[in-house]
Amino acid sequence: MFGSFFKTADVDQYADWIVAEVKRSLPPSFAPGVKNIADRAEKLNESIAKKTVEFSRSTKLNIYKKARLAARVREGMSALGYSETFVKSFSFDLLARLQAASKQPGR
Repeated sequence: MFGSFFKTADVDQYADWIVAEVKRSLPPSFAPGVKNIADRAEKLNESIAKKTVEFSRSTKLNIYKKARLAARVREGMSALGYSETFVKSFSFDLLARLQAASKQPGR
């Protein structure tokens, strides 16, 4: 009955991908004045947006999986040294993207 409710391997893999993408595009020690930072942030935004739509279409996300995804992303980014404000903002934005993607037609 609840077999798939707690299966989170795909969620964990997606969260790890997000943390790796953020680390690659915006290293924890990035300075706001760094050249091309806006371009990097925009490419990261586009990449995550595209992958989020694909992920939400292929994976049924219940409340447990959404919470686990946000928590894993927060923990991964915090472990890398990102500021708490950035991490919280990023994880809330990620949840909003997932919610919006799940409500898109054709799902």
